[in-house]
Amino acid sequence: MKKTKLFLHIGHGKTGTSAVQSALAISSDKLLKNGTNYPINTTLKQRASHFEITSGNWENNPDVSLTERCLQLVASNIDNCNIILSSESLFWHLPEMLEEQDQWNHLIDLHVILAVRELEEMLSSEYQQRVKRHGESKPFEQFLKRRRFISSHHKKAAELLSKLALHNISFTLINYSNHKRTISQKIFNAIGCGHLFPHEKMLDLVINRSLSQKELQMLLMINALYYDQYPWICTRLSDALAKKLPNVEARRCRISPKSLDKLYEANDSFIKIINSYLDKSELLTTLQSLDQNRQANRDPETLQKIKKEEKLSIDLISETLLEALRNDPIKQLSNETVDALIKASQSKGTSPEVEVELLEIAKISRPQGPRLTQLLEQAQLKQQQNQEP
Repeated sequence: MKKTKLFLHIGHGKTGTSAVQSALAISSDKLLKNGTNYPINTTLKQRASHFEITSGNWENNPDVSLTERCLQLVASNIDNCNIILSSESLFWHLPEMLEEQDQWNHLIDLHVILAVRELEEMLSSEYQQRVKRHGESKPFEQFLKRRRFISSHHKKAAELLSKLALHNISFTLINYSNHKRTISQKIFNAIGCGHLFPHEKMLDLVINRSLSQKELQMLLMINALYYDQYPWICTRLSDALAKKLPNVEARRCRISPKSLDKLYEANDSFIKIINSYLDKSELLTTLQSLDQNRQANRDPETLQKIKKEEKLSIDLISETLLEALRNDPIKQLSNETVDALIKASQSKGTSPEVEVELLEIAKISRPQGPRLTQLLEQAQLKQQQNQEP
């Protein structure tokens, strides 16, 4: 009996999986006509085709193992198509399937597609996701210390690659950091369907981008001040930023040289294993190749671009935040939170734009406060003067 070719695109997280899954959903009909099945229900297909963030076409079911699900797909594969499953969750469940190889090896020709990412980028992206979705308010270095500087993704990727080699399973390994704009095309190439990639619809598409430094600073402050009372707030703000300002350039989180060394020391063995399976032109940065004296590009044109992007982000955050709070009049900030907002607005180095934003938020819960009214009027005047040529 001929084996079914099964492609598992397993992520891992923060390596463009949402874009890949949108491209697969958009092209699913053409793929099927060409002998490659991306099995997905109609609702998920429509959502992914409209570039909504989904979890792909496989979800973990505790009652049905990955091996069982793959065997079910093979059994129903009457046209002997190639099959593609895509989900970040597969990254964590694949080891169990490898241990059950004797149950499926005679029926399935397995090929795994895995993308990896530079260490700092990966952890920075993971950290930002916690800020955007889970109320993280601590600085990046504290986030790293809580994890003892270990990247669970790189650790697991190293273990998984070693197991794939041990079980003689073929795989495609891609350095996402080198192919951010073309990752979806590379996945299509890996499954032998590069000619079916929907170029026009995917051109310059950005889904769920990371935050700039200014955006991150503001969302951290917002989380610290009132995430407990408004747990939805940063999700709403970050979604608005991604949707309305998709091309703002993300910048890596700041980290001290000492912590940078610790980070690469803690993960050096994992990265070396990963690099042993990558092409020499695709290698991830290791402790040995790390440049501690990296200089950020601070030419006038770049600085002007950053300044314009920061202004757009501040305006959008202010507008979205005020609208959200006004639409939820039942909930009011506590006196302690209002006092904290006022105190933060008067801190040394606070820009006029941020000062106005903080005071406007505070005034929603304390509309009659005379001191607050005076401070807001003064801040608005400073902002106006700052904007004059």
